Amino acid sequence: MTGNEMLDTLALRLEDPTSTAFTFAAKLDALNIAQREVVNIIHNGYLTDLQVIDSQSVHATNAFQNNQLAVSTANVTFASAGIAPIRNGIIAIKVYNLGSSDSGSYAASSMGFANMIEPRDIKRLENSYLAGTDTNPVAYVFQETIFVEIGTAVTSLGSGGTSHGIDIWYLKQPTAIAANATECELNIALHTLVVDLAEHQLWKMDNKADRGALAYNNAISQITALNERYATESPNGIGTTSRYA
Repeated sequence: MTGNEMLDTLALRLEDPTSTAFTFAAKLDALNIAQREVVNIIHNGYLTDLQVIDSQSVHATNAFQNNQLAVSTANVTFASAGIAPIRNGIIAIKVYNLGSSDSGSYAASSMGFANMIEPRDIKRLENSYLAGTDTNPVAYVFQETIFVEIGTAVTSLGSGGTSHGIDIWYLKQPTAIAANATECELNIALHTLVVDLAEHQLWKMDNKADRGALAYNNAISQITALNERYATESPNGIGTTSRYA
């Protein structure tokens, strides 16, 4: 559905086509709040429309350390990378060797996708057989920060040493729903769920809890059914078969 179609559907559900009971702005706000709620509780498998790749080799400057586990080092923060993933939704990290040059011109060669692990498993990296290497890097996400282990010391870009970069594959925030002919960015199967949850919010505002509960229960039952198609939600993605299970 487009933004306009969602607004029209919501107005019909609320029996308020002329925005007498609920303002137009309130309806639009409710749709956007509902959209954020859906992406926060639906399985990642239904959010492929939000998958993007951030390719910036300059992330390399302080990204890699020699099996460094300290939280204060070896990191690329979401803020420094200019990304805002939903639910820390990092799908995969691809690592590049950028070569060595003082001129800032690097010939990138792929080292492959990092094995994504959970922060609780980082202690295992102290085992040299499990630690990240230049041919089998390891990455994990903690406190909106990406840590990458490649097993060799790395100098900063432009210092004459070998430098590395990463591509970040992640789930982005959905584009806000607007009153226009632009389609909602989510999978089409989720559009009615957004309207359901928006309806729930507005009925609550109007002190009609029973009608709000019907809309909410309808949305949650459908989301539960969809999520149950996936036994567990793995945060891992491409190239992330773990060596640590």
